[in-house]
Amino acid sequence: MRSLVVLAVVAVVACFAQDNCYINDSGFTCCNKELEAAMKGSMGGADLLGSADSIQKSAEGSLGGKFETVVALDDFAYKSHFKEGKSCKIEKNGQYALAWQP
Repeated sequence: MRSLVVLAVVAVVACFAQDNCYINDSGFTCCNKELEAAMKGSMGGADLLGSADSIQKSAEGSLGGKFETVVALDDFAYKSHFKEGKSCKIEKNGQYALAWQP
């Protein structure tokens, strides 16, 4: 599937009940340290679609399987169903990114 780019705030509620989830340095819920590292290493520049594509390719390459990504200039809330806790949201240089394995 293609990466999604969101330019507006999405009003949805986030809820995680997994033991391996934690609050990362950005203050968001993350459930996989490898995914978080892949996301941080992939984000850069002002091109939101480029960041989303880069995150998706990096996550798929390092963790295997398919990933979905959303990158936006404003913070957003979300609700998702994910596989084995492979979900993470971060902020870097004013961009907010969410990646998850459906």
